[in-house]
This record gives sequence, structure tokens and C-alpha cells, in this order.
Amino acid sequence: MNAGHHSPEDAPGPGGRARTIRFPPFWQAYVARQTAPRLAVLDELVDAHVERRVLRRYVRRLKHAALFTFVTTAAAAHWFSDQIAWLVERMPALRAFWSLITGGSR
Repeated sequence: MNAGHHSPEDAPGPGGRARTIRFPPFWQAYVARQTAPRLAVLDELVDAHVERRVLRRYVRRLKHAALFTFVTTAAAAHWFSDQIAWLVERMPALRAFWSLITGGSR
């Protein structure tokens, strides 16, 4: 890759040898082109992306909660209707009430 040339500023620190990171010319030119307005626009784009990601995560959790609630409610309603039908078969007063609710057995 790039040859590392050490200058006096790159003197080893207390933890070991200091390293200079050299980027390829393409990235050096890219960083040199950045101005305050361009960086502000980039910052806004990053913020918008983070907001969309958080919103997507929130909507996905809300969708999963709604689906779980619907399935649980449907299962509970089915179970309770089976229990009520079982009781109605055995109790004449409930049978009359159930036929009133369901519109009778035609």
C-alpha cells in the first residue's frame, strides 16, 4: 500500500509506536472538496436517514403488536364461543338466550 514515513511528530507514545494513517489520493481529494455547506447538507441527510430508520422500527413494532393482539383476540373469542356453545347445549335458559343472540337455528 502506501509507504509510511514517520516524522518527528509521530514519535512513539507511552503505549507503543504511533502510526500515521495515510488515505489514498481519491479520499484526500474528497475530504479536501468538503465545505461547510456540503457538510451541513450531509449532516441533514444522515439525520433524515436515522429518523426514517427509527420510524421504520417503530412502525414495525406497532404492526407486530397489532397482529399479535388480533390473533390473540380471535383465539380467545373462538375459545369463549366454543365454551358458550357447550354451556348452551346443557342449559335451556342459556340455549334460549343464545338463539336470541345468534338469530335462532334455522
